[in-house]
Amino acid sequence: MIYVASLLLLIGVYSLTYQWGMAVYEGESRTWYQALEVVVQSMTTAGYGQDAPWETLEMTALILLIQITGIAYIVVAIPQFVVPWLETLVQPTPPEQIDHLSEHVIIVGYTALCDTLVEELETSGTPYVILEGDENRAQELHEDDFQVLYGEPAAEETLEAAFLEDALAVVVDATEREQFRTVLAIEARDPDATVLPLVSDPADARYFRYAGVDEVLSPRHRLGKALGDRVRTVLSTDLTNLERGSAFDVAEFHVDPDADLFGDSLAATRRLEADGATILGAWVRGDFVTSLSDEVAVDENTALLVAGTDAELEAVGDHTSSIGRSYQASGDPVVVLGSELVGTTASGTLERAGLDHSVVNSTGEDAADEETLLEAGLKDANTCVVALEDDTATIVATLTARALNGDLEIIAGARTADTVDALRTAGADYVLALPNVAGRMITLRVFDREVMTLEEPLQLLEVDAPALVGETISTEAIAAETGCTVIALERDTEFHSAVDGVRFDADNQLVLTGTDEQISQFRERYGETSASDSR
Repeated sequence: MIYVASLLLLIGVYSLTYQWGMAVYEGESRTWYQALEVVVQSMTTAGYGQDAPWETLEMTALILLIQITGIAYIVVAIPQFVVPWLETLVQPTPPEQIDHLSEHVIIVGYTALCDTLVEELETSGTPYVILEGDENRAQELHEDDFQVLYGEPAAEETLEAAFLEDALAVVVDATEREQFRTVLAIEARDPDATVLPLVSDPADARYFRYAGVDEVLSPRHRLGKALGDRVRTVLSTDLTNLERGSAFDVAEFHVDPDADLFGDSLAATRRLEADGATILGAWVRGDFVTSLSDEVAVDENTALLVAGTDAELEAVGDHTSSIGRSYQASGDPVVVLGSELVGTTASGTLERAGLDHSVVNSTGEDAADEETLLEAGLKDANTCVVALEDDTATIVATLTARALNGDLEIIAGARTADTVDALRTAGADYVLALPNVAGRMITLRVFDREVMTLEEPLQLLEVDAPALVGETISTEAIAAETGCTVIALERDTEFHSAVDGVRFDADNQLVLTGTDEQISQFRERYGETSASDSR
């Protein structure tokens, strides 16, 4: 506004001055509009018409001043007005319409909690669309190659454009923005829609239930439970002739982001078995699974549980770009750092499991106080669960806990996935990030996928198999019939991991893993009891 006012004022002054100067110095009279024409021509460098050239120094100086002033105003106008105007012409806008979708997932209120969900959907080939009512945010998501639809999520036209009636589910991330109006609009338009709100505080869940939603998800509550579950045993060993750490071992391997496996499907990790090792299962965003799905991607929260000889485990380490850690069941006593939602949930999980534990009632950096940790029994603890709400405080507490007890197993929760590597460097043995837990939780709910429950740990043992005597071994057939995973053949107290196609003799035993139920099925199918039972 100041620019335009000053420009008009200057043109008026120059026009009057020019009209006066022509009469006084050049001896020629000009009307006001003729003077205005010459001033505008000069300031825009368009020309001077019939008045050029001028005979007097005074008029020449005036014209030069008018020209310089005009150029200056043009230079100022280009970045202030011309460039922004051009940007509005060429800048792309977020789409307000998309091609028809069906069997898709609608995401409302996209935050970092939905990152893993989108990765899971893309890995499985499931279409999705993000509804975003803020134009700048929608444009950012669009430029980042997300499938986004710009429009107010609670508006009828937006829900229609998102093909609500054809969607598998609607994920409503209400952890950062209020989304009650959106949920009410969805319920009013399609009462049969599967709506999954995410809440930061479980206490808010009741309001969504009042709105007609059947299930509300709390990622922070799930993170706390996953941290507590991680302490519980997933593999127990009962061996007679072989000894772990001698003939073979079972180790956990994190998959480094630089590894070739990172980003591949979980099923792709089976190629590690080409070197002779056997994958028993994997920790996937808080869940231990024995079925390696091709619909789940390997990420920074993935840890593989692998059995094999030293050479075979070393090869696995090369492929995962990590150093394997011999598996030991996380034991009590346990020290839990954190007294907010994540910490109290982790503590409750340990309480229900009957594990001895203590809680450091802290909400921040005071959890790293050495005296406090020692009073909580950290020096004699086997496991420490770091369940704080701030990532910086979590890193500091992890560093302190590792310094106070070098043999401690540290299980840490992170609010962002970017903190995972820093926590591992600080000394955490296992890290679980909130966005990964949220994505996993939503995916399991949307697709009704099941995982192995931790109430059924795997058993590692040697078994006789009279029904196999004289037959060639097929690990695939055994797995299909019983669910057990064959690790090796034990012959003359020696460990042989190359099993398939080998003849099974009467004095041989199989080294395998399975749940109690699966082991029972193996015994029914192939006879005899385990070596430990027949002593």
